[in-house]
Amino acid sequence: MPTAYQYNSDGFFVGEVEDHGLLPNNATDIQPVLTDGFIPRWVGAAWVQVANLKGKSGYLNGQPFTITEYGPAPDGWSETAPLPKLSDAQTAKRLQINAGFDAAMTASLTMPSRNNPASAVELALAIEDFKTDDPAGWADLRAIHETRRDALLAAVDAAATVEAVQAIVVSYAV
Repeated sequence: MPTAYQYNSDGFFVGEVEDHGLLPNNATDIQPVLTDGFIPRWVGAAWVQVANLKGKSGYLNGQPFTITEYGPAPDGWSETAPLPKLSDAQTAKRLQINAGFDAAMTASLTMPSRNNPASAVELALAIEDFKTDDPAGWADLRAIHETRRDALLAAVDAAATVEAVQAIVVSYAV
């Protein structure tokens, strides 16, 4: 039996069917060329290749967007997420730096700990003991971590681009 090539009401290829001597509706006996990234569309008397990005996720004008139609990507569409504003990147990095400072202080005071992370009571007792037993050591520990935090925050303030902010590695010696 001969094969017919069916298309939907918009002309897009949907598959092969058997031709029982009479061409089915929305079908042709001209075989389409199937190419990755494209879908054949019946136009008049021939197949044309149309971009097939249908179902692809990306961003349209900075907002998450999934392409729902065949054809080229809409104007303003991108596969990559837009960079945040510089002020937003700096705020996020400052939060990361301060959280790192808190974690470094906690780890320095409570290592090793029965709890992971250390409980608030365990941390309070460790601070009290450290300040009482070794005031100079307490001051040194704070100075080490505060100096690192301040250097990281200064780097964030000095960064002129989002990429520069994102390149700042938050780490503390523990």
